[in-house]
Parts: sequence; structure tokens; C-alpha cells
Amino acid sequence: MTASTPLDAPIPFGIQAETGLPLNSLEDSTIGAEFGQLPVLSPELMALQSRGETGDQSFAVGGGIDANDLGQAGWGVIYSAGVSAAVKEALQPLLDHRKAQAAPYFVVFDGAQGYLAGDTAADWLKRRNVRMDVVEPELGVPFYLLLVGPPEEIPFEFQYSLDIYFAVGRLWFDTPEAFGHYAQSVIRYETPTTPVPTAKRAVLFATEHELDAATQLFTRQVAQPLAVAPDGSLGAVWKRTGFALNTCLGDQATKAGLIEILRNAQTGPPALLFSGSHGMSFAPDNPLQTEAQGAIVCQDWDGPGTPIKAEHWFAAADVPPDANLQGMMHFFFACYGGGCPAVDNFDRLNNKPRQIAKQPFFSRLPQQLLSHPQGGSLAVLAHIERAWAYSFQGQKGGSQIQGFRDVIGRLLRGERIGQATDMFNIRWAAISTELSDLQNDIAKGENVLPRRLGNLWVARDDARNFMILGDPAVRLRVEDMVAP
Repeated sequence: MTASTPLDAPIPFGIQAETGLPLNSLEDSTIGAEFGQLPVLSPELMALQSRGETGDQSFAVGGGIDANDLGQAGWGVIYSAGVSAAVKEALQPLLDHRKAQAAPYFVVFDGAQGYLAGDTAADWLKRRNVRMDVVEPELGVPFYLLLVGPPEEIPFEFQYSLDIYFAVGRLWFDTPEAFGHYAQSVIRYETPTTPVPTAKRAVLFATEHELDAATQLFTRQVAQPLAVAPDGSLGAVWKRTGFALNTCLGDQATKAGLIEILRNAQTGPPALLFSGSHGMSFAPDNPLQTEAQGAIVCQDWDGPGTPIKAEHWFAAADVPPDANLQGMMHFFFACYGGGCPAVDNFDRLNNKPRQIAKQPFFSRLPQQLLSHPQGGSLAVLAHIERAWAYSFQGQKGGSQIQGFRDVIGRLLRGERIGQATDMFNIRWAAISTELSDLQNDIAKGENVLPRRLGNLWVARDDARNFMILGDPAVRLRVEDMVAP
């Protein structure tokens, strides 16, 4: 059965563990008339407007600087106050590695120079005598910035805002050993004398459940157009970059199938895994929340309204010990795939924001993929909070996957992930400009439908909430990969 999709209803990609039902769309009572009272624009939002009004600027690094060359763009790490000496020691080999590549624009921001409680991105930059603007590493803040600290110390919002102009990634694990595993994995992959463990091959994994609007929509509007061109040939993004594509769609997108993708001993890991599915959602009092929030709901589940169990989803605990992840990037589209805030991001104007977790946290699955003892993924691009169909759907309901194609294409051409994903910031900027225009219309007394305003807010933050987990300067060594 094909699910119908109301054009004005935001569709999230998540399943409630307690009910087996998809997460609710937002109701008019949540995104209704209150949206007519837009908040005062922060420095970060004004910076977004600036980018939106000059949307021809592809990247935020200064003209003449090659963002793929760390010696020109620079690299830095920002520590929060609570990061232990053991974590810094475990991560030090990666810092030494980047220093050799990024000098003279290599900087460690620690102590009073690091993240201080309450900092906004504008505050932190102001202490460096730098404003939110096109990046010039000679001013003291490099283009690539790695944040190290838990989300209760460095809020998600700090990364969202700093990423408007800078290329920002995030690392946080429970143990110093996990930091060490990730550091050594990146260094080993980037050592020129080390053979590249991947061929030019990508995998597209997407579920499609009966009576489920979200996954049917993703298959119809994202997976199929990405995989196959209108003439039936290989999709354009793979053809242009010389990559082969293996698809694992619908009935094939099982938990066992995903395990086989990650374990693949014969062909090695894919250079890029792009997955689209529901993500698991647990109530704050559910003991599984911190362990399985954002886990990938696989095709094993029977669909909306049926019980959902651990054998239906793929969580951190399901990553096999012999997983073959070295050199892989994972583009992860699902609710809570990257992490979860303490309060609902999309109920922003309710006087009592709904609490969805006891404290903010990163999802375990990407942490496990990045820090696998046998060699981890280079980076994971995933959503904080809910992921919505606005990422790939136009205002009239049609497929709009240009942003996905752009990010994938840049990754497969060997651009560093912090540079390659800038299209999401440009979209965030463009929607912020549209919101500002509507705010002006309201001030003039024009009639603006509350739902239109509310939907734009959701679409804007849907673009904002993509986050790089891992070093933003990692890239695929496509020049050293063999043809599939």
C-alpha cells in the first residue's frame, strides 16, 4: 500500500519503542499562532541571513584558500573544561598528526582559551577577536575545528552555530581507550604507505515498511532517484565519481543484511554507507534510551502499530566484533541518529518545553562505529533530534535531493567532510532568510499562515541539526582507490 502524504505535515523518521508507532507529526497547537511572535535574531542567525543572501558562496573559507589543504585552511581542537588528562593523552597522536599537516595554522584551544560554560559561538569567537564571518586562519581560528567534550558541557547549539562558517566536527566517548582507537584509526588510514582498505564502492541501505508514510516516501523520493537515473542507468552521482553502488532496499534492508555490510570480509567495507530508515525513540525513563536511542529500525519490523523489539533494530551492541569499518564514512538519516537533546527542539515556543531525555547525549551507534577496536569509521554524518522529510522534499511535496547529491558527490571526490557538508548550512541560511522576510511581512500587517511559518521553522532546524561526528578534516583517499 502506498501511504498518502499531506503536503503541509512534517513527517519525522522515528519509531516509539513503547507503542511501535511512528513519532507524531507536529500539531497546529504546537506550531500554530505562537510562531507569529518570532524571537529576536541572535548574532548567529544574523550570520545565517548574511550567508543566505549571498548564497552563491559555496564554502565559508576565504577566497584563494584551498580548503582541502590543511596547511592553508588550518586545524584546531576546542576542549571543554571537564575533559580529563587521560582523554587528551589518548587523542594526542591525532593532534600531532594534524599539527604536521596544518602548521602554521594549528591551534589547541584549552583552559581559558577553550569552551567556557555559557559560551555561544559568537562569544567564543569574540574572545579570539574574530567575528562570525568568512574564515581567515591568519586571524587565529582555523577553518577545521574539532570539539571535544560531552554535550552537557559543550551544547549541540554551540556546534550548530560555529559550523555556519567553520567546518566543525565532534568527538566524545565514554573511555580514553575509545579516543585512542579513533585517533589511531584515522592516522593509519591517512598514512600514505598504508593501502586503502576500500574500493570505489558505496552502499545504499533503505527500509520500506507497509502502511508507513515515512519510509515509503524515502524510498520513492530519495533511494530510488539516487540509485537509478531516469533512463534506468546508474545514478548520476555514482557515475560522475566512478563509484559502484550496491543497494540494500526494502525487503533486503534487514538487520542481518546490515551486519553483513559492516562485516564484509570479501570485498572490504564500502567507502560510503548511506542509510535511510526510522530511528528508535525511547522515553526518558526507559533504561534503553541511552543505549539504543537512534538505533536503525530494520526491515525485520512488521510496520506501524506492531510491537518492536531489539531483534528489529540495529544498535551499538549489534556492531560485530569483526566489523570491517576502516576507511568508511556513514551518512545516517534517521531520527536521533547522532544524538538527543534534553528538551524537544521543535516545541520551542511552548511555555514548558517537553523533556525528552534526562540530559543531552550522543547516540551509541555512531560512537561504536567510530571507535571500533579493529579500526573505526572515519566519520558519521547524522541527525541530532528528529530527522524530517523536509531534508529531501519540496514545499509542494516533490523530491528535492540536490543537497544529498551534492554532499555525496563532494565526499566521493575526496573533499574533507567538514567542507563537503556545507550545503546543509547554505540551506539553513536560505530558510533563515525566508523566515526573516516573513517576519517583516508580519510586522507590516500582512496575513501569514501560522502553519507556513511553523513549517519553515521545522525545515530550518532540520537542516541545522545535521552534525559531523568525528574529525571534520577526514577525507576519502579516492585517488588511491582501485575501481570496483
